Amino acid sequence: MRHVAHLFLLTLAALLSGCASQRRATATADSGNQTFQTALAALESQRFVVDIDEVYTRKGKRLDTYQSYVRMQGPQLEVSFAPDLFGPRNSHRMDQMRATDEQGRIERIGTKANGDVQFRIHGRWGWQQRSRSCLVTLFHNSDRVFLEFRTERDRPEGTAKGTLRPLDR
Repeated sequence: MRHVAHLFLLTLAALLSGCASQRRATATADSGNQTFQTALAALESQRFVVDIDEVYTRKGKRLDTYQSYVRMQGPQLEVSFAPDLFGPRNSHRMDQMRATDEQGRIERIGTKANGDVQFRIHGRWGWQQRSRSCLVTLFHNSDRVFLEFRTERDRPEGTAKGTLRPLDR
């Protein structure tokens, strides 16, 4: 009888500890989902800032950065990279990647099978103000985004990762 009681208590303890860990996992998933929904709403309302913290060269080299961002407030689009990102030898490229466009627009492309949502930002930036685009992928249950900058001929120009946050009203 004593053995059955110990077995019962052991089973009960295992079940209750499983429920507690399940509750914590659900709470974490809910906060991730809320972050994702806030970021998604900011993209759809065209009122957001992407704080870029990683830039990748065409050869795949990772560069950490700060003071780099993509900001959209209605049709006003601003793309800016930190002055020291490209170095003194490539400063002419820096001018091409810092600009403001008053007629920017964003369109939702769709949702990938894994839940990531994709948008495309259209605008004119660069020293010749040519039409360019930026593919924005919002990762599922996160406020992290992947940015792929493309030229007027739809060729890859560079990629970056960052955190999306809504603009304050």
